[in-house]
Amino acid sequence: MKKLNGDKQQKDIWRLPAVGSWEKTQGKHPTQKPLGLLSRIILSSTQKGDLILDPFSGSGTTGIASILLDRKYVGIEQELEFLKLSKRRYQTMTLESKYEFKQKIREQISVI
Repeated sequence: MKKLNGDKQQKDIWRLPAVGSWEKTQGKHPTQKPLGLLSRIILSSTQKGDLILDPFSGSGTTGIASILLDRKYVGIEQELEFLKLSKRRYQTMTLESKYEFKQKIREQISVI
């Protein structure tokens, strides 16, 4: 993670904005996490091509971050409402939206 952060050590307190309205275009989840947070966690603990398992995938933010960061992803969700929400989020990801999401992640975490 240090090499992704301008050769500076990561701090133990991360300041990230709350979930943006642009992240909720397909619906809302009561405990949705910011894309920047999940992206930072994925970047600091995995390599490109790694497999990420999210056993409580909710709105699918971990999956979106995984896809944007070139990781493989398996998500599990028992609530049909949230399963449908994550499916809508994945289906709306186009090349253009992937680029836009990556730009927003860069703004949020200043890494990548």
